[in-house]
Amino acid sequence: MAQRPMLQWVLLVALAIIWGSSFALTSLIVRELSPASTVFLRNLLACLLLFPAALILRRPLARGTRLWLFMLAMALIGNALPFTLISWGQQRIDSGLAGILMAVMPLATAILAHFFLPDEPLSRHKLIGFFIGFCGILVLLGPSSIDSVSLSGEALLAQLAVLLAAVCYGLNTIIARRKPASDPWSTSASVLLMAACMIWPLATFTQGFSNLDHLTGLPGLNNIGDFSQQTLLAIALLGFICTGIATVIYLKLVTLAGPSFVSLINYLIPVWAVLVGVSFMNETPRWNHLVALLMILGGIAVSQRRQLKTALKIDG
Repeated sequence: MAQRPMLQWVLLVALAIIWGSSFALTSLIVRELSPASTVFLRNLLACLLLFPAALILRRPLARGTRLWLFMLAMALIGNALPFTLISWGQQRIDSGLAGILMAVMPLATAILAHFFLPDEPLSRHKLIGFFIGFCGILVLLGPSSIDSVSLSGEALLAQLAVLLAAVCYGLNTIIARRKPASDPWSTSASVLLMAACMIWPLATFTQGFSNLDHLTGLPGLNNIGDFSQQTLLAIALLGFICTGIATVIYLKLVTLAGPSFVSLINYLIPVWAVLVGVSFMNETPRWNHLVALLMILGGIAVSQRRQLKTALKIDG
């Protein structure tokens, strides 16, 4: 923990860019496809990429009951359950509020890591850094998102669902770190396949999510020729890159850097979303964007100050 190689920072930023782009792709897909079917297909396509890749690269397959139990927990807690909770919650609250609620993930991860990982104690600098980063998210999303917080009714349940999803993601990083050593390619493929199997019944049989395909039984594939080329491309990118490749990077990064470091991605993803909007969507940056960016990066610098100094070879 005394050293943070530059490779880990590169992987973290790469993962933030990939996962940050998935929100835009998902927003395109759900115009023609149900949320549950979208989750199912992204996991299925990721499996179709990773299993052949693991064979071509001659990666060892996952073995051992203990490892498979860990992977089953990752499929449920890190994929199927939070995806479902967020999809349900965002039908009832706006995306800005969801972004604020998801930003508690780094703090939740740090607390869980303190109790379950002896090499990741909760330090004062981590707490201060996470707090600064969370405040940066509040500044980025603006007062309108904060005003939408509700303390009663269905909106409260939706907020609790998104919060629970954030805790699930934090817990998943602990599980990924504690699991027996395994190859990230074959492990990712197995976890995503199990997650797809878990989502399949919901996507197929739950009213309001999708229709049944009487020929294939695969949700979301009815009249697939009617989908626009834009939607088909978005599904492919979401499955192959944002789910398949990203999961491999995620598991590798958790092993190398630890859960608390990986959890910082929840601060970087909103920053990337703003940069994409400004660079490619002709959106005009506002003063709070720059302030939020400085606060988020400052929070990361504080929480990782020792490792950052070592990585950048800063003396003192």
